[in-house]
Amino acid sequence: MKWQVILLVFLILASAALVMMKFPFGQLEKPANSSGDEQVKTAVPNWDGIDTKAPERNWGILDPKVSAEAAIIQSLDDNFPLFRYGTNKPWPIASLTKLLTAVVTIENIGLDKKVAVSPEVMATEGEAGDLRTGETYVTRDLLKIMLMASSNRAAAALESYLGHDQFVKAMMDKARAINMTQTAVYDGSGLNDSNISTASDILLLLNYILERDPDILSYTRLANFLVQPINSDRSHMITNIDPLVERADFLGGKTGTSAAAHQNLAAVLSFNNRRVAVILLGSPDRFKETGDLLAWVKKAYIF
Repeated sequence: MKWQVILLVFLILASAALVMMKFPFGQLEKPANSSGDEQVKTAVPNWDGIDTKAPERNWGILDPKVSAEAAIIQSLDDNFPLFRYGTNKPWPIASLTKLLTAVVTIENIGLDKKVAVSPEVMATEGEAGDLRTGETYVTRDLLKIMLMASSNRAAAALESYLGHDQFVKAMMDKARAINMTQTAVYDGSGLNDSNISTASDILLLLNYILERDPDILSYTRLANFLVQPINSDRSHMITNIDPLVERADFLGGKTGTSAAAHQNLAAVLSFNNRRVAVILLGSPDRFKETGDLLAWVKKAYIF
């Protein structure tokens, strides 16, 4: 009988030793409802395609030469800054303004309101969008026209629904709510060169749009759009003026161009299994510079 007890004790001690070898002290598995780091890390990514491993900088690759006044390349889903330059420099944003105009239209007006094209709207500079006096459109269609063709008159028509002053106030209120503290706007089209912002603020706006109003970026990915006023049988084709729309990795964005601003870009691209923001202000050649910076990222980081 004694030898059976000794054998039982031996088996118990041996089993305990095996458990400790598999799970060392302090590293036992947490229960399913644990709030430990492992659970948090699993919940952070908000895009199925993201690689959760942080990129590793290859310091053998020097920083790139930048022609733009400001530039940001940022992995959005893990908020990882891949490249930053002049991020807080105020700069005229030109038609990048229309991204904020789109947010205010969706949140303060709605997508199904009827908006008439008035003579005052038609007095706005620029013929893009092929609008005509007396035509009435739903706001959703005017948004597409504004974003795809960068139509200043479509932006002015959306402004007119609330009235210029109230619309601009709503834009500034939204900018402050997003914490775009370095941004000031005076119209919804971007024709006013006093509309200024920074690359950092534009990044905040892109993140907000992705989270709250992703239809805006979806509209900017449309290559063509056949539109018809609700009070006319005239239909016409709207063509996207952004060359990035031809790229399979383009997830949406907006260009902005003026003599004062030069070439601006705010875009989201699929890059190395991540959503990456590309923001350029004051570039002499935004598309070439985008390609050059992304090529640099591929060399400068190990993913």
